[in-house]
Amino acid sequence: MSIMTQLEFELEFSQSEKQIARYILNHGDDVLSMSVKDLAKQTYASPATIVRLCKKLGLEGYNDFKIKYSAELQYDLHHTNRIDVNFPFQQNDSYPMICHKLSSLYQEVIADTIKLIDFSMLEKIVELLYHNNHIDIYGSGNSLLAAMSFQHKMMRISRNVNLKILHGEQIFQSYNSNTDHIAMIISYSGETNENIKIAKTLKEKGTPIIVLTSIGDNRLSHYANYILNIGSREKIFTKIAPFASQISIEYLLNIIFSCIFQKDYEQNIQNKVDHDKKNDSRHPLSSPVSDERK
Repeated sequence: MSIMTQLEFELEFSQSEKQIARYILNHGDDVLSMSVKDLAKQTYASPATIVRLCKKLGLEGYNDFKIKYSAELQYDLHHTNRIDVNFPFQQNDSYPMICHKLSSLYQEVIADTIKLIDFSMLEKIVELLYHNNHIDIYGSGNSLLAAMSFQHKMMRISRNVNLKILHGEQIFQSYNSNTDHIAMIISYSGETNENIKIAKTLKEKGTPIIVLTSIGDNRLSHYANYILNIGSREKIFTKIAPFASQISIEYLLNIIFSCIFQKDYEQNIQNKVDHDKKNDSRHPLSSPVSDERK
């Protein structure tokens, strides 16, 4: 489980530890420049309590916490005025200000995400998906919406992606999997119980598993054969909307689609153009008032 998720869940935390956890979540980037004594002063706690909390998070101590938490936040000392991905706009912001802030958010999230891409891993994933006709994709909520968009794009280039949207159907889809299938599981937290159950079943079936998830040691990543990381600055609960994770997930899926498309570039272009000219209702020949319509 990532450090941020553990801090939000507050599992088996004392009251003092909960107070420290909430302070860290609310002052993430600032905490990274604090000493353990500075943080203790700000949270009215002792340095020993902070070290004890770090060990509950599976870390060696406060310095280990700062190193690993900074990686999760994709902290960059050169970026001092970054958009808060959880609250990218404020109550009194004007509409133009909201527009500009969301524009900056998109740019920052995509810049963060591309830094996380292991290009050799991406190449393996693209090759695997390109040479397989049984691609099953799993996700819920925000991840499901991104998965539906990916499925739609892949269908337009005659690539079959199986996606179940009714509650409980994805579990049954995993039961029917085997070594001839490829599974893609999308989960920002990597801690959704249904996804863990699906991953465990797929592992038992011998299905190769591609996981899109945030940085950190979450349960889902332990089942993955291949991983692409989602930008990880977004909190699980405390946020306006899943802006950042949605942007990051869609960007990664668009990259995968584009790399697969590129392998048969001319053919895919021709097939798509031919199909759209014949079937797209926006084409003049498809108009109900067209004299040329047969």
